[in-house]
Amino acid sequence: MARSLGWVLGLLALGLVAAQAWSRQEQWLPLWRQLQARDVVAVVGLCLIMQLLLGLAWHVFVHGRLVRDRLLGDQLRWGQSLLAKYLPGKIWQGVARGALYAHDRGSGAAFVLFVREQLLSLGISALIAAAAAPAALSPRLGEGFQCAFLAAAAALTWIAMLKRLPEPVMARLPAIVRDGIAERPDAATMRRVWVLQLAGYVAMCAAFALLTASFGLRLDALRLSAALCFAGLAGVAALFVPAGLGVREAGLFWCLSPLIGAANAAMLALAWRVAITFAEALFALLSFVVGMRRR
Repeated sequence: MARSLGWVLGLLALGLVAAQAWSRQEQWLPLWRQLQARDVVAVVGLCLIMQLLLGLAWHVFVHGRLVRDRLLGDQLRWGQSLLAKYLPGKIWQGVARGALYAHDRGSGAAFVLFVREQLLSLGISALIAAAAAPAALSPRLGEGFQCAFLAAAAALTWIAMLKRLPEPVMARLPAIVRDGIAERPDAATMRRVWVLQLAGYVAMCAAFALLTASFGLRLDALRLSAALCFAGLAGVAALFVPAGLGVREAGLFWCLSPLIGAANAAMLALAWRVAITFAEALFALLSFVVGMRRR
């Protein structure tokens, strides 16, 4: 039931954004004609670099340092689990990651590490989202928005670094999960992972800024990055919507429409969805192909 509802809500939100773009084609079609093939290649390339950096962060998380003979294998597992987030319920990406490490680290330890990884990542996203308040908010509400996201960034990072949960919670967890929580990487490893994840987010925001500029739209890069990360967090909050489908586009539309108009904001949100989804699918496909060749 939750899976079906997630798809319906996501597609409904996506359809509403698409309707905004469709009904105002005359406003954004001239911008679309400015898009060059080299710009598309550069945007997809930056998205792939983002995935490589996030995969490298996962590798360092697993081993605590760079291990050259394990690097490719960890990158491939990262990519192979990537598309699982398109299943309703983002927990499936963690399940897929755990299954891929079942005969290596153990599925429970890998799943706990995945949760820590996601919390660190969400903390970075909240930190970037706090950099600029959406233009749709009043100055006072905007300040509250930024303070709330700064607090969320700090809380998510702190939770990711916890070595133990409260005892009543720990007692209810399976032993394999409790053991995984106790195996928290050291502080130096957590800092390295955080820096690599931040670099991945910088590549993603650069890709979005380049896509925006390719349409001839001139917007502050920091505001674009904040809007993109806010939309991503909204997609994550919609737990049963696959990969935040529709929710992210609606979030981007809400943030950007006061700045560039409803038509351009809707077009840009949809164009970004196509670009990031294509890059993720390509990265996952390459991961499976290289993995099969290695075997």
